[in-house]
Amino acid sequence: MGWRRAGCAGYRRRLTWVISCTLIKNIYFMIEFKKSLKKILPYDRQQLSEFFNDANGSSIKWQGVSFQLPGGREGKKINFREYVETYEPLFKKVVSKFGNGSYWVVNHEGKDLKWFPNDDDNLTHLRALFKQNDVPNTFRGAISFSMDELLKFSMDLISYPYVVLEKDGFLYKDLDISHGELQFIIKISGHLNIDFLSTDKGILNEIVNENPSKLFIVKEYRGTSLGSVSK
Repeated sequence: MGWRRAGCAGYRRRLTWVISCTLIKNIYFMIEFKKSLKKILPYDRQQLSEFFNDANGSSIKWQGVSFQLPGGREGKKINFREYVETYEPLFKKVVSKFGNGSYWVVNHEGKDLKWFPNDDDNLTHLRALFKQNDVPNTFRGAISFSMDELLKFSMDLISYPYVVLEKDGFLYKDLDISHGELQFIIKISGHLNIDFLSTDKGILNEIVNENPSKLFIVKEYRGTSLGSVSK
């Protein structure tokens, strides 16, 4: 009987240790700053750039759709507050649908730039994250987030390219927010729209079909043909 109690106690200690290690690991990987993206992106960044530069010559076929507010394409000035109120729910919905159990990678489109080229009073939550982790504003690289942590920073992230410079008429680099396992990217544009890219047309069709809001005009990228997008 004593042996059985001792065995049970030992099992409970081992179980507690495993659970503790798992929790510590999950906490540790909630947010990380990465200088190199090669091992954390599920696609070749160079091939993605080649696709944008020459869609016909790229060996990987990406598809894309842009969710735009009415009038933006015609030069109408989009109200920033309207942009945030309209796009943040869409962003959260898409991340929640595809992100459960995976991490997300956030980096500048194409070439890594300084995350904060100034010390302006904006993007307070994102700037605080850098300060809390002793990461300089001049950091160049990516930030990996768990899904829950990414959602907490949604407002700052979708605002970033438009807001960070605080200069009228000047926009910073777009942000690519990539799924950690799927070849799927949420592109945050300084022109106040959000695009979705994937090598899997099924993902894009799901997004379009599940977000039929009259708030957006959905435009296909050149070379993209989705049955869900009305012509």
